[in-house]
Amino acid sequence: MKKLVPFLVLSILGLISLSTQAHEDPSALVTATSEQVRSILMKENGKNTDAVRAEVETVLLPRFDFTRMTALAVGKSWKEATVEQKNSLALEFRTLLSNTYFNTMLRYRDVKIKIKPDVLVEFEGKQATVKSEVEMQDANKPVAIDYVLYNTEEGWKVFNINVEGASLVTVYRNQFGDEISKTGIDGLVKSLHEKNQTMQATTPPAASTKKG
Repeated sequence: MKKLVPFLVLSILGLISLSTQAHEDPSALVTATSEQVRSILMKENGKNTDAVRAEVETVLLPRFDFTRMTALAVGKSWKEATVEQKNSLALEFRTLLSNTYFNTMLRYRDVKIKIKPDVLVEFEGKQATVKSEVEMQDANKPVAIDYVLYNTEEGWKVFNINVEGASLVTVYRNQFGDEISKTGIDGLVKSLHEKNQTMQATTPPAASTKKG
């Protein structure tokens, strides 16, 4: 399951620039804004990594419901956590996803994303699933990705991503569950914090961009 995590986070590319207008079509928004995000990443030249990361995060962070995502990933232990623990978990999980996304996209910023126009709308228009395919150079076939969004008062926000049937929150729920059973919620917070510190200190170099 760990091998799926880069694909899960990579799939965020098509979603991080969603408009805050709740009435807009999620599929159209994904299609219209994916190139905007790509253009930000293409500015990275090895010397301006921190500035590019900050620009990406400025666009990325408001488009996700990290509290909802964290609650789903933590599972039943979420109800047992204190307010302080919940805030810490959400912050560290947000940082983990942001770091993983940015580091992955530096290597795979030339991927081709095909957003499908048909959107699955459920729960009286409150939830939408946008389907897409991502073409990877080292993959035999396109990777099927579903983006699951919730229509909030602030607009559409992402709270889950499915890659070839594998759910991001489920992948992390399994990992988090193991950690909580061993060290408790505080142990999970500490583990995530240490992992984030390591990731921020070891940002990989960007892959070569194709010409022509």
